[in-house]
Amino acid sequence: MIGPCDVMKHCAVLTLVAWGIAGAGCSPDAPSPATGLTGIVTRGPIAPVCRIDLPCDAPFTATFNVERSGRRVTQFQSDASGQFTVFLAPGGYTIVPNADAPIFVPAAQTKPVTVADTGTLTVVRLMFDTGIR
Repeated sequence: MIGPCDVMKHCAVLTLVAWGIAGAGCSPDAPSPATGLTGIVTRGPIAPVCRIDLPCDAPFTATFNVERSGRRVTQFQSDASGQFTVFLAPGGYTIVPNADAPIFVPAAQTKPVTVADTGTLTVVRLMFDTGIR
């Protein structure tokens, strides 16, 4: 005969197993619908001599890889005004420009970023060097 305590133990085990199965497809890098990065990418200098009356940097379009622990998690593309949004789980990442980005040695210009665990997008401005001197 099974007593009430035995039923509760059995239910607890089934609940844990069900949670394990439901959570099996989840990854710590899985995008969250509410967190990630949003912002602008700029490059500069855009002229050999910067002047007070003209901007010395400018937004640009490019594709960027998002890496965590040296592994690509996802990628995003900035638009013509340099704006981008990418949904990511909270934590630390590295942004790596693709080789065709119009900047000096793109692969060497990685940017560390942290997605805050606030339930909102983290705003960033990523600045890259053109190599113009």
